[in-house]
Amino acid sequence: MNKTGSLPDMWVSHDDRVEFYLNNLKTFEIDIKDFNYYKSLTKWSKIELNLVSYNDYKNSFAHWYCQHIVHLPRIKNIRVLPFYKRYKDLHSLMNFFIPFDKAGLLTVDFKYPLYYGEHGSSGEIPAIRKSRRATDQHSVIYNFRSLRLTDPCTTSQANDLSWREKKDNVIWRGATTGQEQRVDFVKNYYNKYDVGFATTKQKPELTKWKRGKVTIKKQLEYKFIISLEGNDVASNLRWILSSNSVPIMPKPYWQSWIMEEKLEPYVHYLPLKDDLSDLEQILEWTKQNDQLCAEIAQNGRKYMSQFLDEQNDMAVQKLLLETYAQKVSIKY
Repeated sequence: MNKTGSLPDMWVSHDDRVEFYLNNLKTFEIDIKDFNYYKSLTKWSKIELNLVSYNDYKNSFAHWYCQHIVHLPRIKNIRVLPFYKRYKDLHSLMNFFIPFDKAGLLTVDFKYPLYYGEHGSSGEIPAIRKSRRATDQHSVIYNFRSLRLTDPCTTSQANDLSWREKKDNVIWRGATTGQEQRVDFVKNYYNKYDVGFATTKQKPELTKWKRGKVTIKKQLEYKFIISLEGNDVASNLRWILSSNSVPIMPKPYWQSWIMEEKLEPYVHYLPLKDDLSDLEQILEWTKQNDQLCAEIAQNGRKYMSQFLDEQNDMAVQKLLLETYAQKVSIKY
């Protein structure tokens, strides 16, 4: 908050954020039999759905590793961390520990149902996850995997250019994750714009549409950057919103810590049709509305600043976990 007590422009109040993350959760009792049933459904749920309290890990090697090792520059982007194969677990646990370690959260014995990845369903249990589908009426969102999703915002802001210095064009690089949306997009625009797959390991048959990897710094030379969802949220959206560039994307289907649902077309981003067929028309529109596009970029920066303000975001994380522990109980 500013000195007058009012919220900065584009920020959402703590209470409204927590209500959003909780998915309008009222009181709920988790029956341990139901929990174990959903945990047993798939290979992913067996690994990634767990009841976790802070005290379970307080004096553990995993807790020490999360505090001192996971975030190191040469470690944080490694997919299989030294001494620990389940890197997703540690990246999520690191974020879970922070309100207890830094903000003195007192619900140290409460067992939270944490879901570390994006695969699989936890049924009607209000499991705490990094993302949920727009149709998901049960899952609760928490700021998991921030090293992968939020940390690049620092890189973005450190390497950005002013609006006038940027190229009046568009770029996209990404993996072949998700459904066919990305494949159709690249095939359609590969020969028209700087668009292509940075890697095709998952779908080697798409090598024809591969282009060289481009750093965040180089992508920020463009006024417009495409953002497309993959297995869940678009991993580049946060750092685009943190910059002086404008994201072009379909209406988000997945929701995460940055509350994609609250992003407004022509306020925070430029909207693509769901079939991604109108990119050329959008770029033609931008030529006649350059100043408005510059304002959209600034709106994105203002919106993202609430998640990058450590004190503000810590208060929300703490309030979320406190409120969750008040609303949810476990029946053994």
